Formats: sequence, structure tokens, C-alpha cells
Amino acid sequence: MAGRDAPHKAKDGGVAGGAPLFRFPRRRGAVSLRRAGRGRPRRLSHTNPSENPHPMETTLILVKPDGVRRGLVGEIIKRFEQKGLAIRGLKMLRMTDAMAEAHYAEHVTKPFFPELKAFITSGPMVALAVSGPDAIALSRGLMGKTKAVEAAPGTIRGDYATITTENLVHGSDGPESAARELAIYFKPEELVG
Repeated sequence: MAGRDAPHKAKDGGVAGGAPLFRFPRRRGAVSLRRAGRGRPRRLSHTNPSENPHPMETTLILVKPDGVRRGLVGEIIKRFEQKGLAIRGLKMLRMTDAMAEAHYAEHVTKPFFPELKAFITSGPMVALAVSGPDAIALSRGLMGKTKAVEAAPGTIRGDYATITTENLVHGSDGPESAARELAIYFKPEELVG
């Protein structure tokens, strides 16, 4: 429309006369709070812990001797904290032969184990117990793939690892291994929160 018959824009963004230029359509199935519960917030189903799609987990993270030697402990811990995971336990230690055999029990008979054991016991390392919703999957995502050349940029291994045998960090791969591995490094009373 042009000329005199064209509607004039009002200051509030509508057309003179009060009709808005555009109305957001109501989503199908959307119900206002007033209609749904007379102004009271509805209870969400995931407030029941048994129905929570994001379970609280505690997992083990190790900053391996190469990460300690390269001065990356603070940077690695920072990534877990910035993701929103809580640190429940933290200690610096030197892995013994017995700890290495317990931790890597499934690899003891494999040909690469002597080299792995020599590396993992070669210097101090840092053990962390981190906790949060889906902590295991989140931690593994932060670390990146095991092989340094396959780890995505932005992950710990993608940004800092150069070879697969010295890939800076270890993280438990599931709830059972997390429970088993945490027990190697932490007594129950050493975990807080």
C-alpha cells in the first residue's frame, strides 16, 4: 500500500490502531502456566532421582607422568572445573608396580604392558576424583580419543598430546571401572562432598 491509505507505524512497533505487525504463533501443545497449574510451577519428572536422565557419577582422572613433567596439571584440572565437574579428591603420587598391575589388570598379559608400566611408574602423577552429572562421558569427551593423531582440537589430547603412548591423561571408561579404579587411589574418607 502506498500513499494516504497506507497504515502508519506506531511507536510500539505495531500499526496505528494497535494491531501488531507480527505475532509469534503459539506452539502446538504449549500450555501457559496459568492454564496448566494456575500459576504454580509444574513438577518435572526428572526431579525423581530414579528417572533422572543425567545420573550423578564420580570418576577417576589421572594426569600421567608426561603431563606432570610438561607442567600441564593446572591446565588439565582447569578444563574439568570449567566444565562444571566438582573435584572430590586430589593427590600427587608415584604409581607403584603393584598399583600399575591393579589399575591395568586387563593388560598385564599383553605385549605392550612392560612399556606401559615403565612409563606410568616413571614419575609423579596426579589422581583426581571428579563428580557431576554424566561425569564419565563428559570427562572422556574433554580428554579426547586415546590416539593423539585422532584426538580433536579443543580436547586435552588434541591440544597437548603428541604420541599415543604418552597421552597425558587417563579417565575411567564406565561406572564399574570408575569404582574399581577410584578404590586403588582413594580411601572413601579421602573423597569429600
